Amino acid sequence: MKKIFVCLAVGLVLLTISGVFAETSVDGIEKIKEKMKEKGVEDEEINNITQVDYNDLPPEIEIDDIEETELAIYKVDKKDDKPFFVITPGEKFQESSKEPTYYRTFLNFGYSGTMSGSGFLETATGVETDLEKGYVMMRDGSITAISTNLEVFEEASGSLEITVYVNGERVGFGNLVDMGSSGVKRDYAVQSFDVVNFEAGDIISVALMSSDGSSESASSWGDVTTLVEITTED
Repeated sequence: MKKIFVCLAVGLVLLTISGVFAETSVDGIEKIKEKMKEKGVEDEEINNITQVDYNDLPPEIEIDDIEETELAIYKVDKKDDKPFFVITPGEKFQESSKEPTYYRTFLNFGYSGTMSGSGFLETATGVETDLEKGYVMMRDGSITAISTNLEVFEEASGSLEITVYVNGERVGFGNLVDMGSSGVKRDYAVQSFDVVNFEAGDIISVALMSSDGSSESASSWGDVTTLVEITTED
């Protein structure tokens, strides 16, 4: 919040103030009336309540480095007393809730060369992951997307699953590549936040497996690039 400097020439109660006043918020007036009742001032004692226009302040009031939405100033005219001003929180201070901010990060997995059967991918530093080795999460969050690009060198029946593991457990979210023809393949999938979740300290790894779950395969593939998108709130 910006630095606020408010100067009232004679304190909170001003003797005679002239100035231009903005269209007053009905909600703002009702809140001022409630505050006045808390101070022992009833509605019948008040002639008028008007919101001050920031663009044309009375000379007795000086306000520096403030936005109109940060504070609201109201002039209260009493029947048998001098008028005074009330400063209340503006729109920014009255926000009841704040929309969460989401941050997306990409975990890089891959493999350079030829593979067959099943195997875990490597991290961006070249370390092969497994059920216990992978990227350690530093915040709670969700896995929200995965994409894979690879080359099938020798075709075979079936398909190849690219599966995400959290703490050695399959999470049921990944990619699927058809092995029926050779060539460069691609797949991607997205998921909503707060569906496939993880906690700080959990380990994320990725493995490739033929659709029948066997460790050996007549086909071969390689040059794998896989991105796993994670989303956190802070």
